[in-house]
Amino acid sequence: MRVLLVNAFHYLRGGVERTYFDEARWLTAAGHEVAHLAIRDPRNQPSPTAAHFAPSADFGTDVPFPRQLAQLPRTIWSRPAERCAAAVVREFRPDVAHVHAPSRYLTPAVLRPLERAGVPVVMTLHDFKPWCTNRLLFAHGAPCERCRGGRHWHALAVGCVQDSRARSAVGMVEAYAHDALGAYRAVRRWIAPSRFALEKAVELGADRDRVRLVSHGVELDASTGGEAAVPADARYVLFAGRLSLEKGVLLLPALAARIAPVPLLVVGGGPLGDWLAGTVMLAPNLRPLGHRNAAELRALVSSAAVVIVPSLFYETYCYAAAEALLERRPVVASHIGAIPELVEPEVTGLLVPPGDASALATAVSRVLADPAAARWGEAGRARVLEMGDPARHVAGLTAVYREAMAGR
Repeated sequence: MRVLLVNAFHYLRGGVERTYFDEARWLTAAGHEVAHLAIRDPRNQPSPTAAHFAPSADFGTDVPFPRQLAQLPRTIWSRPAERCAAAVVREFRPDVAHVHAPSRYLTPAVLRPLERAGVPVVMTLHDFKPWCTNRLLFAHGAPCERCRGGRHWHALAVGCVQDSRARSAVGMVEAYAHDALGAYRAVRRWIAPSRFALEKAVELGADRDRVRLVSHGVELDASTGGEAAVPADARYVLFAGRLSLEKGVLLLPALAARIAPVPLLVVGGGPLGDWLAGTVMLAPNLRPLGHRNAAELRALVSSAAVVIVPSLFYETYCYAAAEALLERRPVVASHIGAIPELVEPEVTGLLVPPGDASALATAVSRVLADPAAARWGEAGRARVLEMGDPARHVAGLTAVYREAMAGR
């Protein structure tokens, strides 16, 4: 089978790209031919279709709005990306296209050449962009579904796109334009990585008959990992993820104060990085470590006494929890989104109400003191390996591909 994988970025940037690259590797190992469509970037990995990647763009939070405004036509419907997609289709002749997160860098314009060529399209629900103006169903610290049913004007009213009214106005126009154009009409099957994502997509308007549950795959790394940032015999609590509001980062200083003197190590970067660094004087056991490479992160996870996932938004899968459980670490996490499918209370960890710093601290303290927590890590590893077996994942993917190709 000739599979075209579509994603805005072709370098490891986050959970979306991890899925994208894992699937490319596993599909290739299973005997399928894989090509890619993304934007050009010097950090990109090799690809047989790299010559047809779309021109680069930059819509990051630190990009001045006037510059983003100049890119507005490409933000809503990227004609350059559409032309590049057509070139990839002509050269590669895919049997099926699997779309991950085209975002504003490619836009759904890349689906039109696939549709015109009769290439079946499936799309993984890494977020809820087809229905949510800011894709996360999250605004100002809490889950938000105000735009449900195409009422995208709420995004402007709330200012939920990068906490900016101007950017929210662009997002509103983009969402209404995509609705009017039927931007996602070419998608024959949606892939949900969790039961939560499946049910939420159906609530938002997806046809249940076109949504399939295929949990993200995970695999054991045979490498020995890197060197941990603290002595191996030290007990510490670990947070690893984007330092942003939706990840519950504002709770970390209060948690550190409650569990002192046990260190709270924080790995990652993001918009709240400077703020978090400024709180260290109030909680000396809070230790921001910045970005760490994959080997270093794995070493830190594997040595942690507890891994915390205090998310405030609807996680559609949650690699942070899965990776901790894979390393036999007990997890304390928010009871939100797909997290409870991985973290079961007193079986693989503990769950707390999202945003409740006191409950989070109490749960972490319990894990630190409870000998039973070691068993939770073992049970978690077994659960993740069963759900995320790569062979099972590829079998699920190819079954969805064949459904889409058959047009059923």
